[in-house]
Amino acid sequence: MGNIPLFIPKNIDKYFYNRDKDIKKINFYLNGLHEDISQQLLITGYRGVGKTFLIHKIIKDIDSNFLITYIDISLIYSENDGTINSTVLLTGILSKINQTLEEKNNNKFAKITSSIRNLITNIKLKKYDFNEITTILDIPIPHYEDDYTKISKFVMELPQKIVDKTGEIDGFIIILDEIQMLKQMKNSESFFWLIRSHNQFQTNVSYILTGSTSKTSEIIEMINGETGAFGGRMIQINIDPFTKEETHNYFKDRMPEIQFTENGFDRFYECTRGIPAYINSFYNVLSSDVIYDDKQIKNTFNTSIDQILVMWIKIWGTLNQYEKKIIITILENEESTWNTLYTKTEFSTSTINKYLNSLQNKGIVSYKNKLYVLEDQMIKAWLEHEKETRGFYAE
Repeated sequence: MGNIPLFIPKNIDKYFYNRDKDIKKINFYLNGLHEDISQQLLITGYRGVGKTFLIHKIIKDIDSNFLITYIDISLIYSENDGTINSTVLLTGILSKINQTLEEKNNNKFAKITSSIRNLITNIKLKKYDFNEITTILDIPIPHYEDDYTKISKFVMELPQKIVDKTGEIDGFIIILDEIQMLKQMKNSESFFWLIRSHNQFQTNVSYILTGSTSKTSEIIEMINGETGAFGGRMIQINIDPFTKEETHNYFKDRMPEIQFTENGFDRFYECTRGIPAYINSFYNVLSSDVIYDDKQIKNTFNTSIDQILVMWIKIWGTLNQYEKKIIITILENEESTWNTLYTKTEFSTSTINKYLNSLQNKGIVSYKNKLYVLEDQMIKAWLEHEKETRGFYAE
């Protein structure tokens, strides 16, 4: 096959593999929109398992009677100089909804999209006083400076109004990816309650929330926990790594030039744990001239670890000194309780709690059986390799 792209490629079908059951399950819930039944989905899974790739496959193949808007919250965050607030987020969502309408190339949407563009410009300029246009699809537009209530009401009501006013559209699907970034926003919990408060009365709008975050994270709890905005009503779908058999079939179908001995493949699967991001990056350093046994896989992994685990190298560079210290402490202490972290890091109670929550929301640390553990053993492998080869952990 040659090199496999490690990001979302243009030709999705060429590189997409497996996930038929997941796609059928998700589409089953989305198809309820045809019958005025809207389901809300929370898609979870390990970092690198292919959630975003799966989402883009669904977008590509979506029923033509649905409108679908994809919002990458990390992009909104980065485009706003590493900050995010409610108005910036809502403006970003509104902009993407408008882009969806423009791409539909339907004359019915022309006047709507023009009005929304003007509204977005004025929101960014904090100028909400319109003299000519007072409504869009019968929704009053904001008239007062910094009127967050009216902006939020407009954005939340717009998707259902679009369906109601357009006969050939059965449903509007809004995808929020990288939801862990919302923890950077003040009062992020109120945003999920905002969605819930409007969406519970909408019959043709489905939200899909996804991101790389631990199942035990604070953000998952505030979305779908017992006391969260959706209170368990959001359908939670976990995207699992490939099984050993699925990984074997992936090579057989897509990368047959790579050959393993039995123990070599066992070692390869142990290294990658069936996570597609690791499988693909590992594949990119393998040769068709070698039949890989256990020893050769270990050697290749060790000599190419920076290339195979490039994802974690990038993530490590975004962490602060407190987060790195907590990760290293968990790495060096197999049974890390809260008291272990308090003793070993010598951080204050508030500092430990703050950055433990941050690491859980980022899907790096999870809380299992009253212990804090690293969610992905690959970061452990990389850090241990750094310590062994350089004498110290990566800074």
